[in-house]
Amino acid sequence: MNIHGYQSSPGPSSITTPNNSFQDVGKTASAGENNFATLLQAYTEQVNHDKKAAAKDAVDLVTGTDTGKGTAETLLAMKEAELSFQMMLSVRNKLVDAYREVIRMQV
Repeated sequence: MNIHGYQSSPGPSSITTPNNSFQDVGKTASAGENNFATLLQAYTEQVNHDKKAAAKDAVDLVTGTDTGKGTAETLLAMKEAELSFQMMLSVRNKLVDAYREVIRMQV
């Protein structure tokens, strides 16, 4: 079981992501075209992968398949996938709101 460090002072430096998934997405996007659409696509694929992996871990836990992951790791993976999905939806909603605002602008 990996335990990540804890910093007592809140702030951007105390927020860490397990597996550095955000950094991986950025590297994937910058390897090809370096644009926002590529970054969003890579992040969407990462969220999809995380959700599928969490679902597989849950099925393995329930069926008793020995994957080396315990209940805590499975629940953590499910929560991380849920939070990633919620963040992706928030970004999508902000983009839709921005698009609607641009459409409402008068020329």
